[in-house]
Amino acid sequence: YQFIIVECRCGVATKLEPMQQSSNYSAGNSNDQDQIQMIQNSNEEQLYTTIEDAHRSQHQYDEWNPDVIAYLRAVIPMSPFVSYLCYKMQLMALPYLGLQMLSIPLALKLRDQSGWIRWPSAFIIVALLGGIKTSSIQLYFENDNVAIKGMFYAFTALWECSNAVYIFGGRDLMDRFGINNYQRALFAALCPAQIKFTAQGFSRDQWVRRLLHIGGYLSTFVVLRLVLRYVAETIEMYAVLEAEAIVICVSCLVHVWNVPPLLYQMFMIGYRVQVIYPYGSIYLSTSCPNGAVLLALSFVTCFTILLEGEGEPSCPFH
Repeated sequence: YQFIIVECRCGVATKLEPMQQSSNYSAGNSNDQDQIQMIQNSNEEQLYTTIEDAHRSQHQYDEWNPDVIAYLRAVIPMSPFVSYLCYKMQLMALPYLGLQMLSIPLALKLRDQSGWIRWPSAFIIVALLGGIKTSSIQLYFENDNVAIKGMFYAFTALWECSNAVYIFGGRDLMDRFGINNYQRALFAALCPAQIKFTAQGFSRDQWVRRLLHIGGYLSTFVVLRLVLRYVAETIEMYAVLEAEAIVICVSCLVHVWNVPPLLYQMFMIGYRVQVIYPYGSIYLSTSCPNGAVLLALSFVTCFTILLEGEGEPSCPFH
């Protein structure tokens, strides 16, 4: 009898030449088992070597750290926002910025600690940052309107949460984003959003696609704001349509908070850094039927008004 032994282990197939079965079955079977065991050991050694090569390659990738030029490129897009923050908060900006810069290094220090240590530490950092920010708004933003206060509060809150989340997440989250040393931790703290260290540099084409994506949403908000003015009275008669109008406008407007991370990413083109944009629109996946009715009603009504030559709308859409 002739037979073929094929050993498959992790995608490695080894073929033994056809062998003639000996008259002594037990001895032949023992010999075959020895050969199979030798093949298994050889495949395990090959697999081990492959895993070691993969770890070595990953280790070489992990050795990349931001240099001085990278730090300077990260500071440039943040300088207008930090300058305004220092101008408005005055001396209170010093402890605020200090805590921001120390938050991710603290997360790296506590990444292997239990949740009973990391979570209270994160809440304390967030409480301190929020307290300093709120006090400065009460003291130095008295003459500013609600829009300025809201923009300032939202931007700083995003920065605070993006840094504090690493303390909550611990090692699992930090390993996922490639933050494994203090150089990277300090570099990540400079970004107003979360960043991920990748194996390849971020290309210019990727950044242009993101620019068009964000610009399209903001342009849509401007167009809708103009169109909805003509149908404000009609929309306000129906609670569902009014709610949908508010949702679709906010869903587009919220992308304005992606502008600072977009500027940050522009200066990081070519570096192994990818910015995780904090906001995205889920309107079309959650309110598509009502949104379609709202858009159809808005454009039809606006087109009818323009044909009839009624001019400006009777009331603006709030």
